[in-house]
This record gives sequence, structure tokens and C-alpha cells, in this order.
Amino acid sequence: MAKKGRFSEFGEAIRNFWNSPGIPSFIEILEKGLDKELFFDPDRADSQIPKEDLPIDFRLRQSGFARKFYEKLFPVSHVFRITHRYGREFLDNFMPLASDNYIGRGSYKFVYTLPWNQVVKIGKSKLPSDPIFGSLYKEVQNNLERYLKPEEIGLMHHLQKSVWGESKRDEIRFKFARLGLERLHYWKLKSLIPDLVLPTRFFMGLRFRRSPFGIPVVTLTPCDNQNLLPGKHLKEFIRLNEKVRQNPIQDALFPKWKLNFDTHRFGIINKSKLKKIALDFHRVIEVTRYLASEEKLIFDIHSENIIITIPDFELKIFDYHVFDEHLYEPSKENPSPEVDHINLIKEFVSSFELG
Repeated sequence: MAKKGRFSEFGEAIRNFWNSPGIPSFIEILEKGLDKELFFDPDRADSQIPKEDLPIDFRLRQSGFARKFYEKLFPVSHVFRITHRYGREFLDNFMPLASDNYIGRGSYKFVYTLPWNQVVKIGKSKLPSDPIFGSLYKEVQNNLERYLKPEEIGLMHHLQKSVWGESKRDEIRFKFARLGLERLHYWKLKSLIPDLVLPTRFFMGLRFRRSPFGIPVVTLTPCDNQNLLPGKHLKEFIRLNEKVRQNPIQDALFPKWKLNFDTHRFGIINKSKLKKIALDFHRVIEVTRYLASEEKLIFDIHSENIIITIPDFELKIFDYHVFDEHLYEPSKENPSPEVDHINLIKEFVSSFELG
């Protein structure tokens, strides 16, 4: 109860903070320090992290025939950050892309490595009916000036004036509202466990593809970028060697395995580092519980969202989405949906055998 009370007080303090006069804006707080965190000198760029040291889930890299054919026909070329300056759209932050730099995809983004040990995540097209667009999206949509920079709002209005039809203008507004939503999801986690959340810059991007006829295919889409860390997804440390007994149909179609941490998978891990990882996982559990109980939000944590860095063996979360509780499907075993995520982490930590 003490821990729950502490998080409740913290959440109340944040709400009071927003309502106080003379405070920095949401964007100023969110982006504080990012210029330093994400700075790179192209003339003194570090050597590329070897691909075998990257936290890549190769199953996420696989695409079907139709997608592979499309990528061959319209290969990705580059992405710009687009904003509004001098009374018109303004492009900066050129980021070269290539199919060889594609390292994964999630439910909402495609991920590419950049030549300077960073990644750029390019938003996929989504329909407004997607469960991600719940109460937090409504909050952003009704208060765009809080979650978007002035130049981003200026760009949105500028682009809306350049198109015909209400549906096109709504589509542009939807994309900018989604950009603000990504920032809000990030803030939900960053404000509670700042040292575990990877610093991330969110921006509106203009993605270019090359067509067979030499005409570029241009897409306006929310993007974000982060520093690239050597490490492994959580699932890459898992050894599946004990099957969980279910009924015969589930065993055949949906097999379950006990999650065991393989301490020798990437060398011998010091016990003190295992204890630190376990403690950080318990902090993630407390945050998950707090969001579920106090804000009715489900932190969508999966093994693909977490990496353990190498050689430091530190826990880092690099993907952040939260859903409304009533829009998230719980399992039959756990009617409260956050329990699935908590049990996954608990089972993993218990395999450390720390006592």
C-alpha cells in the first residue's frame, strides 16, 4: 500500500504541477537535454555497432511476398524532419535510409539504423479505429497546443490550406495529433522511471521512396529517433526448455513454455548486476500497477520493448505505448489485463534464482 500511495502522490504532484502558473511547457520539459543526449558529429562519428550486437528480433524483420515486392519496386530512400519556417514548410535533419538498414517493425513503426549509431522509427499508417487512439488521443486532439510545438501547429495549418476537401484536412490533423500522442505515451513512462526509458525525440517526418519511373513517393508521417545501444531483446536471454501443461488443443496450437533466464547466453553475468536488473524489473511492475489502478491505463510491455545492454547489463525500455484498460483485451486467466504483463516479468525474474 505504501508503494501505491507513493505513486498516487507523485501522480497528484504532476497534475498540480501542470496547473501551476509560470511553468515550462510540456514540450520544453519533454525535450530538455535531448540535444545533448542525441548529439552526433558526422565528421567524428563512432564506428558502427556490429549487427550481431544489435537488439534485433529477426522474426520482426520478416515480411510477406507482397511487402518484399513493394520494397523492391519502391525502395525507401531517406527521411527529413519537416517543420514550418519562413512562412512555408522547411526540411532539415536529412536521414539516409536503405533496405539494408531495416532492422525491424512493430505494430506501429518501421525501424531503420542510421550511419551515426542512431535509429529512426517511421510511423505506419493507422486507422482512427485502432485501440491506441483512446482517451489519451482525445486529450491530445482537444489540446494540440500543449503537445505540439508552435512551428508544428503552423506546419499543420499550412499543409491543410494546400489541400482540397475536408477529409484531407482531417487526415493531416490526425497525423499531427498522433505525433502529440506518441509524446504523451513517452511522458507517461519517462516521468515515472526516467533512467530506464531511452531518450527519444519525436518529430513530423517526410519519408521518400524511389519509384521505377523516377518520381519520388513522399509520405508525411510521425517519426522518432533514439541512440542505438548494443544489447539483446529480453527474449534472447530466455531458454525455452520446460513446457507448461495445458489441454491437448492448446498444447498443439498455442504451446506455452516456462521462461528461464540463461545466465550463460552472453557470458557469465555478475550476481550484483542480476540483482540490479531484478530491482529495475520490480520498478517496472510498480509503474504498470500504478498506471492500471490510478489511471486505468495498460502499459503495453513485451519482451520486444525491453533490451538488456551489453556489456553493462542494464535494463532499458525503448518502445512506449499505453492503452485504455477497456480497449485492451485481457486473457481468460487474468481478467485484469495488466496482470499478464506483470506475471511475464515476475516469471522471468524468478528464474534468476536470487532467493
